[in-house]
Amino acid sequence: MRLTELRIRNYKSISDLQITNIENALILVGKNNTGKTAILDAIRVVTGSCAVKMDDFQEDYANIEISVCLLLSDNDLKMLHAAGQISTYRRFDKWFQDFKRKLPSYDEAAQALSFTFIANRDGKIRYSDGYQKNNNWIPRLLPPVYYLDPQRNLRQFQDDLLLMQEDSLLKQMRSGCCLFDSAKPCTHCFSCIGLINQKTPAELNAFEAARLLDYKLYQLNLDDFSRRVNANYRKNGGQHEIIYSMNRDIEQMLSVTAEIADEKQKTLRPIEHMGKGMRSIYMLSLLETYAEDDNPTPGIIMVEEPELFLHPKLQKLSGDLLFRLARKNQVIFSTHSPNLLPNFNSRQIRQVVLDSDGYSTVREHTDISVILNDLGYSANDLMNVDFVFIVEGRQDKSRLPLLLRKYYSEIYDDEGKPSRVAIITTNSCTNIKTYANLKYMNQVHFKDQFLMIRDGDGKDRGELKRQLCRYYEEQGKRDVDHLPRVTEKNVLILRYYSFENYFLNPEIMTKLSVVPSEEVFYDILYEKWREYLCRLTSGKKFKAALGRDLKSPEDLKEHMALFKIHLRGHNLFDIFYGRYKKQETELLSRYIDLAPREDFADILDSIDQFLYFDSRKKKN
Repeated sequence: MRLTELRIRNYKSISDLQITNIENALILVGKNNTGKTAILDAIRVVTGSCAVKMDDFQEDYANIEISVCLLLSDNDLKMLHAAGQISTYRRFDKWFQDFKRKLPSYDEAAQALSFTFIANRDGKIRYSDGYQKNNNWIPRLLPPVYYLDPQRNLRQFQDDLLLMQEDSLLKQMRSGCCLFDSAKPCTHCFSCIGLINQKTPAELNAFEAARLLDYKLYQLNLDDFSRRVNANYRKNGGQHEIIYSMNRDIEQMLSVTAEIADEKQKTLRPIEHMGKGMRSIYMLSLLETYAEDDNPTPGIIMVEEPELFLHPKLQKLSGDLLFRLARKNQVIFSTHSPNLLPNFNSRQIRQVVLDSDGYSTVREHTDISVILNDLGYSANDLMNVDFVFIVEGRQDKSRLPLLLRKYYSEIYDDEGKPSRVAIITTNSCTNIKTYANLKYMNQVHFKDQFLMIRDGDGKDRGELKRQLCRYYEEQGKRDVDHLPRVTEKNVLILRYYSFENYFLNPEIMTKLSVVPSEEVFYDILYEKWREYLCRLTSGKKFKAALGRDLKSPEDLKEHMALFKIHLRGHNLFDIFYGRYKKQETELLSRYIDLAPREDFADILDSIDQFLYFDSRKKKN
């Protein structure tokens, strides 16, 4: 569930502002006092996470109007149906018909709901959908907003997130519904507790009931969630342990307390005693842990200046974290820091400026050049190089040099490091970092001496290549400094899903003793297919491409090429190479030495097109 269109009128510093084609991430950049916070607050007002104040109205007290287009995917509809929202019909088709009746502005073809939030100076609020002056069903389906304010206030934010860890049973009880029938109110008969614990209601006292709810319905979830929060918190720079405990006071039953555990001093401190920088990391770690769940409730994550109170390294970590969160939730944030932008593409970044009358507006076309200059972005890692590879992942950056070492000479110095060749990771070939590097390359007259390498992802390689070329053609037209022309020669779409899949030749793996034999390789892989690979999104796409399920290891062997095209490389690679992480570089280097050139032909042929490498090919 995410916003795709937003129009704000007569709110704070905004007279009439519109943002269209909003993706899973929206990043607002601009100078201070241009209205970035006003846009964030407008979204919060619409979703009910903050109220309209008198100061929000403009001098003429015209109605505040905020129009929204909300995308509802098939999964979103299924979640709403499972939760009994909007309608209580158990059959989805009946529920969906009732859903459309109650929300007539829902466009089934576009999977989008349109409406306008209207507030007047008398404090009256309504949600108009063009069919009804006020449709009370609209606010009931709006996604929750998880908002990190500039002061990093923890309490409400934490309570909202921890509440989401309750399973459906506890949520029903909190909402006052019967445990067995969400359409009926709870009469506090306690027969549900008796069934769970094999006790009759007469055997339960208040303390026992509290202990039962604590342990059976919440504590197990809380323990697991606590473990994952701490893992993410430490990964993201945290140094202490977060301890959660259940309040067993019958008046405050099932409230959660979070504390900082100091292992050295053997003490517990209130979590509010964290510095604001660590609060930022903790709050984002909470969000990341929540988003890891298989079926998180769709929400909008909003952060005002994630870089506040963080040094540059942690700013970069926060940017990575927000990018990961954007895979499952819509992420919206404002920033002044270039350290948060590298993972995001230019379509996701919008520049907020003031118009000639002093009102906030958003530039219709994102001027990446101006944004880069405003943020002080540079690409100085391209100094003193002759050729640039732009790759998507860190693993590609470590494995591509092994291939270059085998097939090309004169590109390594005496210490064995690439000489005058740069390999830059960007996470995406259309993000801000790629753009910045191309812009810089144009300034130092690189011309066409670069190659973008993108994962195949099981998609049409030709179309992916054409899309990338068209994207930079359009970006080049908008940039006053121009960009080097990105032609099909400058783009390599990998033949397989990702780089890892090039290291799955069972003949070579047998020679390296990674597997005992080729037969064992296919037996293991088929077993993993039946166990879990078939249920992955990439596995489902493979089955669709094949037109059926795999029947045997021999069947897998016959269709191995198609398998490597559609199956996510990381999943396959770890099956066989996961235990060799410390020896991975040496092992893959030996693999490349033994493998025939045709195993890497698409990569090497693309590189050979450039005279720089053609003249440096090693002779057999």
